[in-house]
Amino acid sequence: MLLRGAPYLNVHRLLLPARRHLASGCATTDLWISKALATLFVVSPSPPALYLSSFSQVLDASIAFSALRRLSDSESAVNLFRTTQSTLKVSHFAASYRVLISILCCAGRLSDALNLFDEMTEKSLSFDGSFLGFLVDSCADSGHLDSALRLVCRASADFQFCLRAYHVNNLMNRLVAANRAKDAIFLFEEQLSSQGFNPDTCSFNVVIKGLCLLGDVDRAFEIYKKMASFGCVPDTFTHNSLVVGLCRANRIDGGREFLRRIQVDGLFLPNVITYTSLISGYCKLGRMKDALEVFDEMLSLEIKPSRITYNVLIDGYGKVCDMQSANSMYDRMILGGCQPDIVTFTSLIDGYCRCGLISDAMKLWHELVERELQPNAYTFAVVIIAFCKMNRLSEARELLNELNRRKDIVPRAFIYNPVIDGLCKAGKVDEANMTLMEMERKGCSPDKFTYTILIIGHCMKGRMVEAIQLFDRMVTSGCTPDHVTFGSLTSCLLKAAMPDEANRVMLMRERKIGLGCINSETGPSCLKPALSVSVAS
Repeated sequence: MLLRGAPYLNVHRLLLPARRHLASGCATTDLWISKALATLFVVSPSPPALYLSSFSQVLDASIAFSALRRLSDSESAVNLFRTTQSTLKVSHFAASYRVLISILCCAGRLSDALNLFDEMTEKSLSFDGSFLGFLVDSCADSGHLDSALRLVCRASADFQFCLRAYHVNNLMNRLVAANRAKDAIFLFEEQLSSQGFNPDTCSFNVVIKGLCLLGDVDRAFEIYKKMASFGCVPDTFTHNSLVVGLCRANRIDGGREFLRRIQVDGLFLPNVITYTSLISGYCKLGRMKDALEVFDEMLSLEIKPSRITYNVLIDGYGKVCDMQSANSMYDRMILGGCQPDIVTFTSLIDGYCRCGLISDAMKLWHELVERELQPNAYTFAVVIIAFCKMNRLSEARELLNELNRRKDIVPRAFIYNPVIDGLCKAGKVDEANMTLMEMERKGCSPDKFTYTILIIGHCMKGRMVEAIQLFDRMVTSGCTPDHVTFGSLTSCLLKAAMPDEANRVMLMRERKIGLGCINSETGPSCLKPALSVSVAS
């Protein structure tokens, strides 16, 4: 019996007029058979054999296809497809496969959809480039990037299809977003080498962005110069990506010169993103005079600065300890109609801390409460680091306790490291160990700086066994020691007359037993990881 009433119609629309029509010539009887079959699998996903037997004499591939396209629930659709295939011996059309694959993709069942697609190709059933493009998009959008790549490669090699640029662009964009820019560039070059692929401006934009993220700006410019030969015109996104790429590579003057050149040629109208990228580049180098010149040029073109623009400048002034200019820019920000956010105040607090003006920093900290702004992880980090540098460990620990009470902040190792470092230098190794335990309870894994600080701290207290245990734990956890860790521990072990352990550590360094590639980065300055992160970025 058919279910009646509005709730049923919302789930299954068989009682509504059909939006899709069967092919011309199909009998009205077939239409109702397809409706009845679809209804049966909605009401009972695994219908009894008795019910199915009534369809055995009247069912064919056309009716099964009509029933299948009336379903939206993937489970009902799969059951109908497989049951009619196995029990009722229906040889499904290619169209039925395509409909079911589409339903599975929309339901997020990509593995099942791809298995069905393989079955379809094994039977040499037909499909077109649009369907293959849909399948590539479904894989890419759901994060199945490797499957999408394989499909694109098979498109020309196995199926003799050339996908539209839209589908390739979407996949390349997803790859770049997943930090797989190299794969995106390889895909682009492979597609260019195949006949029939017509890249558009978006194709070039994705590749240029990917190359800039990899730091290969020169190659990005080579790709940029090829655009005209494919009939593609660079747009604002293209030029902004190149300017950002030059700034990331610390070639800010080159970025500024490139901007001037394309402006003179009339090829490009810069926007707030263009200028903010240049300003940010100069600020990171501490070249605040140049940053201000670019800011003034931006204003002269009547381009309104964004909150990010102001935050970058305030952060830049703070990092060179020019708090007068930082506060002046803050005032201009307010007058410009931009409301400050937590990044703005974190930059100001960071600037005061760098200048040693911790009392002014704490005034701003308390002002956050009045403004109903919550300090973020970086706000906590800059103040904790400042207190530790001034040997005010009790206040640093109070802030750390406040941070631990916050459920909305995922703590990072660089916030805890200064406190652990300060405690170790003060000889309070047990308290440092307790801080490590607090850190791990919050779900924060120690990094190589954490371990190195603790190893040196235990060595300085003559607690060599614990230092060795920490080192072994560091290696076991997959955290790679650097030359400072090895050098400090080896030296202390030799001084403690423990040559066997010293030799074991040196052997691990030489053979890299159980380790990845040894990082030769300078360390372990517990401040470096925090201070290298711009709070305005």
